[in-house]
Amino acid sequence: MTDARLHTLSAWYQPIVDLNTGRVAGFEVLSRIVGPDGTVQSAGALMADLEKDPEAQYQLIHRLLTAIHREIVPLFARRPGFYVSINVPPAVMGTGRIAPMIRELGLDQWLNRLVVELTERQALSDFGRESIDTARALGITVALDDFGTGHSGLSQFVGLDLDMLKIDRSLLVQILDNRAAARMLRGIVGLAAALHMRTIAEGVESWEQAFFLRAAGVDCGQGFYWSRAVPGTEVEGVLQRGFAHALDRPGGGA
Repeated sequence: MTDARLHTLSAWYQPIVDLNTGRVAGFEVLSRIVGPDGTVQSAGALMADLEKDPEAQYQLIHRLLTAIHREIVPLFARRPGFYVSINVPPAVMGTGRIAPMIRELGLDQWLNRLVVELTERQALSDFGRESIDTARALGITVALDDFGTGHSGLSQFVGLDLDMLKIDRSLLVQILDNRAAARMLRGIVGLAAALHMRTIAEGVESWEQAFFLRAAGVDCGQGFYWSRAVPGTEVEGVLQRGFAHALDRPGGGA
């Protein structure tokens, strides 16, 4: 039986932008609550509530992957070179339930276009490590989300087979006027490069931040500077337009 709370949720997609070209490298699928009058709200409070219920988490991931199959897979066939990322909690990914779901939804042939995101806290748990192994066995790319929000030592990440590092917005807010924060950001970029991981900065809100991140060697950015999350009907238009116009002048973002 489907959890009634999930009926209020829709899948929306926020673009992840290549900082060097303005091309849309991918999208992160996010849950949004769309009211009867068309108003769109964040589902953050509901997501926190669902985290306490593993079965509800499973149903949520099934709902989001179903939306990806319906709205994004047709674009995969027409437009190579972009991916979709989704946060799959270890309660789903690390328990062996994801592979049957993927087969059921017919996503098998698109596994190389999917990215699974795990937060720092999730990745370092036993289930989190199993999640990474499961994704690897399926051929799915793995990203470490919200990097910089935890208090774990870097040594704990040794041995985790990761492809992408998503730098949390909390590390961005001071980079323009705090020398230590700027140096830390550059250090993270250097660490990711040494580990052969691509970097994505989350929560980018201004041209100045985007310019700094590009100069520091960050690969991609995600945030309101370019675009908020959009419904599936607008994804192809975003792919077609890209954001090259936003690279070299203030005020060029969405």
